[in-house]
Amino acid sequence: MTLIPKLMILSLLALLQSACASFDAPNSDALAQSSTSSQASASSKQILITFEDERNQRVPLADSLGGYRQRGDYGNSTWSMRVADALAEDYGLRQVTQWPINSLGIHCVVYEIPANQSIEQVLKRLEKDKRVEAAQAMKTFQVMGEAYSDPYFKLQTGIRDMHVEPAHHIATGRNVKVAVIDTGVDGKHPDLSGQIAYSQNFVAEPNDSLDDIHGTAVAGVIAATANNQMGIVGMAPNAKIIALKACWQTDPKKAEAVCNSLTLALALNTAINLKTDIINLSLIGSQDPLVERLVNKAVKDGLIVVASAPSADLGKNDFPASVKGVIAVRTAQAEVNSISVTRGSIPAPGMEILTTLPHGTYNFMSGSSFAAAHISGLIALLLELKPHIDSEQILSVLQTSIAQSTEMASVNTVDACALMANVKGVPHCDKLAINPKPATLASPSPL
Repeated sequence: MTLIPKLMILSLLALLQSACASFDAPNSDALAQSSTSSQASASSKQILITFEDERNQRVPLADSLGGYRQRGDYGNSTWSMRVADALAEDYGLRQVTQWPINSLGIHCVVYEIPANQSIEQVLKRLEKDKRVEAAQAMKTFQVMGEAYSDPYFKLQTGIRDMHVEPAHHIATGRNVKVAVIDTGVDGKHPDLSGQIAYSQNFVAEPNDSLDDIHGTAVAGVIAATANNQMGIVGMAPNAKIIALKACWQTDPKKAEAVCNSLTLALALNTAINLKTDIINLSLIGSQDPLVERLVNKAVKDGLIVVASAPSADLGKNDFPASVKGVIAVRTAQAEVNSISVTRGSIPAPGMEILTTLPHGTYNFMSGSSFAAAHISGLIALLLELKPHIDSEQILSVLQTSIAQSTEMASVNTVDACALMANVKGVPHCDKLAINPKPATLASPSPL
């Protein structure tokens, strides 16, 4: 069996739309000085100057050659500090703080203008300085009650398209067990640390030198920790991941991986024995008798099985999504394919999904593997509220909660907020947002 998605290496320039947003906080003392209420009036005399500095380290993303770097220290380079000092001296400015904007290869410095100079005059002079890339007055912005402290949350188009944020006010997947039958999962990833309740390896081939890219990415979509001031937010941040390694990578530089009948059977057997609530199968292949028997056993025992399906109508290689009782998930498109919906295929975000990768990194991934992960996470929210609901009932409520694409959602997919409102018996999903922030998130306990 081969896994569906392929790795898409995309730029994260959108992370830094603001002039001086950064992945590392500036010097805490200096930042505190510039941001406290006692200094509010001083900000009106502050400016931001940026200049190019390719010496800055980059955002810790997986690179195109498949290498993965540990998150490192993003200190100011000696060269940038010298330029910052020189600008201060040349223009009679006082440095407040400085830090690198790594993904853009620039350095940002906050200066305070002397009382005897005007901001307009200083900025006009700076425009002519070849060392300066850009200069602007310091501006302030009013926060709008963002629910998450996770810095990459705004880039999670899947979460937004599915309207998940208000759903987290009443359910976070607490104590729901999701078996991820895939490659292994990097449990040391800072957004997955403590989220893995159990793991087991069924792959006999020695591949310790290869990273578990695909499984780590799937697990991040499902259960990345929320409000930990790093990375992303999972669909069900309080769910427990059961990481069952049944697949292995064929190339250390790629996310593609393969599994076989035996490894899948062993993993399914373990998931059934552990009485997991959900089994996520982000994989596809031709019909397999042994695996099908185990999938049927899982469905009979009341486990919810979610599997990837082709984006087109189900065809030859649509197993195990084609097994009766399995919730098949395809990548959502801009228009609903009514035939696929009728046949039981649920649309979910699967294009350019930002998620976790080994060694504390993040990147965009695409494919119905990640669409399935979104639905597995959503079902975890549902099972927290209705632990005894069966797969047929879940499929029905998922189908009735599919929303048309709007200005807020770029694709047709399940609306998590509407689903939760339906389960709670309230007329509109906005009624769910009765708390100023999501339900308290806690690390999952061991099995």
